[in-house]
Amino acid sequence: MKLLFSGLRRLLTLIFIIGILAGAGAYMYVTISGIADEVQFRQEQKDRDTLRRQTGTAIAPMLEAEAETLANYRVEQAVEVEATPLPTVTPKLEIETMPTTPEPSIEPTQDTAQLTGRGGPFLMIQGATSTPVPSQSPTVVAQDPPTAFPTNTMPPTALPTNTPFPSNTPLPTDTPTATNTYTPTPTFTPSNTPTSTPTRPPTLVIEGTYITPIYTPVAQILPRAELVENDPNIINIALLGSDVASSLGRTDVIILVTINKTTGTAAMWHIPRDLLVYIPNDTVNKINLTFQIGQQNGMGGPSLLKEMFIYNFGISIDYYARVSFDDFRAIIDELGGVTVSVDCEITDWRLIDPDNSPPEAFQEADDAWAPYWEQYTMRVGVQHLNSYMALWYARSRVTTSDLDRGRRQMDLLRAMWQQAKTNGIFDQVLTLGPRALEIVDTNMTVQEMLGLAPLAVSLDLADIQRYSLREGVHMESWTTPDDGRFVFVGNWPAIHELARQFVTPSNPQRLAREGASIEVYDATLYGLGWGQVAAERLAWEGFSPVLTETRAPQQDVTTIIDFTGSTKGSELTRLQEILRVGESNIIQQPDPDRQYDYRVVVGRSYNACLRGSSSDEVEVPVLPSDLGQ
Repeated sequence: MKLLFSGLRRLLTLIFIIGILAGAGAYMYVTISGIADEVQFRQEQKDRDTLRRQTGTAIAPMLEAEAETLANYRVEQAVEVEATPLPTVTPKLEIETMPTTPEPSIEPTQDTAQLTGRGGPFLMIQGATSTPVPSQSPTVVAQDPPTAFPTNTMPPTALPTNTPFPSNTPLPTDTPTATNTYTPTPTFTPSNTPTSTPTRPPTLVIEGTYITPIYTPVAQILPRAELVENDPNIINIALLGSDVASSLGRTDVIILVTINKTTGTAAMWHIPRDLLVYIPNDTVNKINLTFQIGQQNGMGGPSLLKEMFIYNFGISIDYYARVSFDDFRAIIDELGGVTVSVDCEITDWRLIDPDNSPPEAFQEADDAWAPYWEQYTMRVGVQHLNSYMALWYARSRVTTSDLDRGRRQMDLLRAMWQQAKTNGIFDQVLTLGPRALEIVDTNMTVQEMLGLAPLAVSLDLADIQRYSLREGVHMESWTTPDDGRFVFVGNWPAIHELARQFVTPSNPQRLAREGASIEVYDATLYGLGWGQVAAERLAWEGFSPVLTETRAPQQDVTTIIDFTGSTKGSELTRLQEILRVGESNIIQQPDPDRQYDYRVVVGRSYNACLRGSSSDEVEVPVLPSDLGQ
């Protein structure tokens, strides 16, 4: 018994010593962590102070100019009052509260996407101190590469880095457009007997019950847009693609889809991710931050997205569908791949083996890239893509731009619809709908999907239109004065007109194209499907071409045979513009007993590539007669 008590005493002593050591270790860990956090906080505070000084220096000239303008106005007003004594009149403002001279803040945000607004009625003032959200590249889950023609013909010669957008030509200076130069001033009613009234710019206010931004917006907040439609038979859907699976990721793909159940037509509209919009209850920012900000401020990403589209575009969103890049690949896998008509050759880097991606701690040395990446060129033709290459095609912009990427994304969406229609997926909505809801974040129910399925089955290629914003017409590129971000500043009257066209059924010109019958021959003998590429290109413009499988004699130059013999009201000119066919390659063969109005013979020199936006929005001149020769 004595030995038992002695052993128990030793055991308790050991446990006590271990407890003391563990407590001391925990105390040391907490102490060291606190010191590290304090060091990090002080470094962040130092960085913020540095950015504050830089921002204050950048906007100082703007503030001095505003102060001088206000001082001059007050001097003029004082002189008038001294010359002609006037009775006291209470000024009438455009908003309920008299705004005072705004005190511009030089306190920069730490993260533009995390700003939330507070306050009362807001008058637009210039300058901004927002900070851009850093670009992130998702990690792609790899799959076997496709056996698409041709195999890559270019060995890797450079590091596959993300080329800063835009890859096309930005404006040569950072000077904002004239729409961003309004000065905030109250509008007064005229006095009883004024000798003269100074001209004041109009007051611009946030329309609605939204709260005032904390920081000065980087650009002008415009009045709310008029609603472009209020038809229950028109369904508007926002298709969103995120760079990460989390709901806090940026929305780098924004495509609106409108469905007209009365006319049985649909349209797609790509919205550039860098377009500046007013995000309600926040501030002016890039449109791709809307969903993220809504998730952060408690309003909810879908709700804030709907408010943003109503305020800026006048379009009411009925449904949204949001997927990450991994979700997109899962959908392509469910479809068994996707067949797309590539009308513009592109070159970009891709993984040699999609199952062998670089490790996270990858060193970007010249020789380190070789085992992982290769430069690949996707040629013009019909390509069947697996999920990895479909995502590659949708995201590539090393040799193109974000506007062209939007065009390819709409091509892929139409190809996915065709693939789903071919596979009979729309007839299996009740069975496959729950699986789709597992992949896609959406507010659409299976029953609502079922209601749209018949229209999806009945649509033809020519029933789907494509819209894009055109630089120089609908928007201008700009560099923000606070942090040098590249953005697009919208020409909003032109955008609102395009929004009205987007939700409107086919216009008379498009209906005329649908009535023109066209036969398409592939005379290249390449066997790459160039005839189908041309036919689908014409379908985007509203034509209903018929692809003839008959093997035509080889031909170098693309020609158009006109069987109508008519020049008035002819669609021939439009065909020439789309396919880039010169006058010398037009053959007139009037035939009153014709089966088709026109025959397009696709030759080896075929090149109807259009970068960026549909020619619905581009005036393309008739090309010279020697084109293609």
